Order: sequence, then C-alpha cells, then structure tokens
Amino acid sequence: MTRTDEADLVVLDPLSSDVWRATLNSPEDRNALSGDMRRAILQALRDAHEAGAKVVIVRGDERAFSSGYRLDPGVMRPSTTVEDRARLVEVTDFLRAYREHPIVTIAEIRGYCLAGGTDLMLASDVAVAASDASLGVPNVRGLGITLFFPVWSWLLGPQRAKLLALTGDTITGAEAAQWGLVATSFPVDDVEERTRAIAERIALMPRELLGVVKEALNVVWDSAGLGTAVLRAAELDALSHATRPVEEFWAHVAEGGMRKALAARDAAFHGGRILDLL
Repeated sequence: MTRTDEADLVVLDPLSSDVWRATLNSPEDRNALSGDMRRAILQALRDAHEAGAKVVIVRGDERAFSSGYRLDPGVMRPSTTVEDRARLVEVTDFLRAYREHPIVTIAEIRGYCLAGGTDLMLASDVAVAASDASLGVPNVRGLGITLFFPVWSWLLGPQRAKLLALTGDTITGAEAAQWGLVATSFPVDDVEERTRAIAERIALMPRELLGVVKEALNVVWDSAGLGTAVLRAAELDALSHATRPVEEFWAHVAEGGMRKALAARDAAFHGGRILDLL
C-alpha cells in the first residue's frame, strides 16, 4: 500500500506495521520546505500515527534531503519586518509541532541538506547521513540564518559551530557524524538499509514508552531554553532580512534570476572549505 497526501508532496509508505517512511516529493526545488510541504509533513506524521506506526523515517531523494526553505520572493520578502517575523514564527510553530509529535522521527540524509533543511534534520529525533552527503548553511552568505541555528553551538560546541556558521561552508555526512551534528553515517549504498534497521530496532519498544522516553530527552533542551532560542533566531532572521547584503541579494534575483544570484553569492567561496585549512 502506498499513500500520498493531497498535493503528493510527501509519499507515505508502511515498511512494517511499526515503521513507516515519509519521502519528500518535490524534486523541482530539491524538496524545499514550502508552506505546503510543511503542512504535508505534519499530515504524514498524523496519518502514520493514526495507523499505529511507532517510527517514521523522513527522507528526500538521492539529490537532496531538503535544499531549505523555498526561496519564493513573494513569500520571503514581506513588506515589513513585523510581517517577516510573523512569517518566521509560523515556521517555528511547524518545527515545534514536528519535534513534539509523539511518533519517533528519523531523518535519513542523502545528497544536500542545506539551510532550512538542517532545521528539519535537527528537529528530528535521530539523524542518519550518507557519508558523502553535504550539510551546511550557505544561506548565511546573503539570505539570513536558520531557526535551529542556536542548536549548532549545543551540538558542535561554539568554536566548531562558528567555523561553519561564519563561512557557510558545508561538511560531509561522515564529518557531521564525527562532530556530533548527526547520530551516525553510512556509505550511501547502505544508508537506506541501515536506517531502516535502526528504525526497526527502536520500534521494538512499546509505543507508549517511546513517547515518554522521547519527551524525557526533549525536556532537557526545553528546560535549557530551546523554544526561546528558536524564537530569538526567528527575530534575528527577520532583522537580517532588512540588512543591505540581503536587500542586494534580492535585487540580483530580480535582475538575473535566482540561480545567477546564488552563483554570485558563492563565487568568492569556491576553491575549498574552511575545514581544508584545519
């Protein structure tokens, strides 16, 4: 049996009675987290939970887990900073609902996991990456920050987090596992099978206890101020959108299109990564 949501943006498959898989299905924008996609993800979790699933594997395709939030100028450029903040707070509501859902989520990362895609990854209970996956926040070079940005310092430590955040450079899935940004990594040919094995192992737990254990581990971050940190990130992101570099980026988009603007933004960073200097 294969089930899809109304817009076919998420394909939901039962792998067993306890483990389901939700595949993001928007290849034209590399599974960008549009408003429709965010709603489809939450609906997939609700559908799987109602069907009795304990664990949902969330994945993209071979090219990308998710390229980030959809770069639609009509959505990304509200007329006022107040409207921009309200838009971003709606995204934090999605991340909170996703993270707090009683079902266990495992992010299976292949290909690119960039910008807002890392938010979805970090809001998942467990993240597993292909060793050659590419993770990072290149959006800091001209678009703003991500909403789970504060979590990078908690997971990597402030020094390593800043090495990546202050350059927008990417790291591989293997490096992300070594640094603690994801739980583990596997060769790309093995990641699907190994992720499913992890999910099946977790699903051996009673359903009621999985929710309790998940909440017990999440409460530490909640007590440390995760909600406040994410809301503060939304406000800082809205502020960044009013800066000259971001205004200039969108002017370049209007002049030459998104692809050309992104290439110009990243041109100075070609030829290596900051990790290659360490």
